[in-house]
Amino acid sequence: MPLRISLERIIRAWALLGGLVLLVIVGLTAVNAAGFTADAVAGALGGNVSGLPGYEDAVTLFVGVAALAMFPYCQMVGGHAAVDVFMSRAPGWANRSVALLSGLLIAAFAIWLAWMLSLGTLETRSDATETAVLGWPVWIFMPTAVVSCVLWALATLLQTFGAPDGA
Repeated sequence: MPLRISLERIIRAWALLGGLVLLVIVGLTAVNAAGFTADAVAGALGGNVSGLPGYEDAVTLFVGVAALAMFPYCQMVGGHAAVDVFMSRAPGWANRSVALLSGLLIAAFAIWLAWMLSLGTLETRSDATETAVLGWPVWIFMPTAVVSCVLWALATLLQTFGAPDGA
């Protein structure tokens, strides 16, 4: 049980980190939008105010980090989409079987995705791929996706094989 609690805390912390990254995105977007508004006003007066250089570069990378950081928590708390039109009338053994099979498939998919992202990280690093405007190395952001997918798989296994809520 202590391992489960520790893993749940890590998953919650990871989601909160993703939330902080989302706040950074919102802040960057607000500053950039204010820059465009200031440019419109300055343009009427013959001036010029530029937006944030590299805004698209930063937001693209940060969105990838933030979105995937939410997956493990969403899985852990059962916040994912489920269609139970047919399963609501199915017997308990069928529901348990489908839950087990879907849990195993999701965990396998998340591990496969982590593996492919690991390979992609190595390839992106060896290619020295950088963002167009800021020149940031793209590979530096990719390991967070790998961690997110591993945590997603672990959250799925916790949900599939762990003790029921309240136990």
